[in-house]
Amino acid sequence: MPRCDHAAFRVADLDRSLAFYERVLPARVTGRKQHTDRWRTEIATLRPLGQEDFTLVLLMPRRVRWLLRAFHGLVPRQTRSHEHLGFVCASKAELEERERVVRSLGLRLANPLTRLDDRDGWVLEVHDPDGNAVEWTFGVVHD
Repeated sequence: MPRCDHAAFRVADLDRSLAFYERVLPARVTGRKQHTDRWRTEIATLRPLGQEDFTLVLLMPRRVRWLLRAFHGLVPRQTRSHEHLGFVCASKAELEERERVVRSLGLRLANPLTRLDDRDGWVLEVHDPDGNAVEWTFGVVHD
């Protein structure tokens, strides 16, 4: 299986999404540029701290930004898809720290720190400003 090295998401407000990921993951912005495509897409790349081999790519088409905002605002995430970013924590204490950070930033937890009934694992989920899920896990959570 090839190693996954990036994930890309469309966002409605690039600055708002960058601020979210810089604080919540945490991550650092590694690049930002304006593409010359017909949608005048602005592209930003982030690197989650401690994940030097992984890049998060955020794309914002400036010409249809109003349409993305309307779509994300009107259509629930579960209806759009079950896409999400998944991060594995090395300990439950690390997972608890992620929850503390999310709460300290005043973000709404989509799924607070929860022990899975049928597995020896824990999960924590928050939504970014566009409704995309960011999930942290510890233990056995997937089959």
